Amino acid sequence: MENYFLSDLHLKSINERNGQILLRFLHSLQKKPPVKLFFLGDIFDLWVSGHDIFKNKYHDLLAELESLKKSGSEIYFFEGNHDMHIHPYWRDELGAFVYTEAQIFDLDGLKVRCEHGDLINLDDKVYLRLRKFLRTSFVEELGHRIPGKVWWNIGDFLSSLSRKQSDRYRNVNQTRLLQMIREHAHRAHNENPFDVIISGHMHIRDDFTFEINSKKVRSVNLGSWFDEAKILKIDQGKLEWVLLN
Repeated sequence: MENYFLSDLHLKSINERNGQILLRFLHSLQKKPPVKLFFLGDIFDLWVSGHDIFKNKYHDLLAELESLKKSGSEIYFFEGNHDMHIHPYWRDELGAFVYTEAQIFDLDGLKVRCEHGDLINLDDKVYLRLRKFLRTSFVEELGHRIPGKVWWNIGDFLSSLSRKQSDRYRNVNQTRLLQMIREHAHRAHNENPFDVIISGHMHIRDDFTFEINSKKVRSVNLGSWFDEAKILKIDQGKLEWVLLN
């Protein structure tokens, strides 16, 4: 079974460039045998709970995923910092596997660690505290109770401001962020060894191989789709970058 990994599309509309690229890719999978799709977070600029406004906005995308699921494909969704408490639709309706923390999978004989990647930057104490708060049961309950239209308006207001700030920070600190990605890979491997670690969140595409105890380990950060729409494919134990258009 082919395995595909993507993250950080930050979709605001299915009609925008990245939405149409994703739709074409998912439609192309309809002609293939079942696959495993790993969404590593921030697929949407905002998705909270299972509110109808999100399901309606991304109806065409969800229809493709529902069709793939019915044909035997498996969908794995790792919540990011823009898509949270999503299980009312993604798990309960679609039947996807939903995670909030890193997981290790056996894929074609490889031990592959998947995560969103928002625990890579240990220097960002403000975000780490916010992350902990956003994942409390209190905020989760608010996520389900507050109307979807309110969440949509909040997300629309905050997204452009957040992106400008993060883009400036990333441009100035790119070397340090690459170092963080690779340090995190070493740290995670010491906790629980793997062959490959795949993450997102940092918006910096990085593919790095290092050696531990004479064993090669590969660290991949998927980057974002703001420039190129690239996904990672694992098939028969081999990793390959696929450029979509």
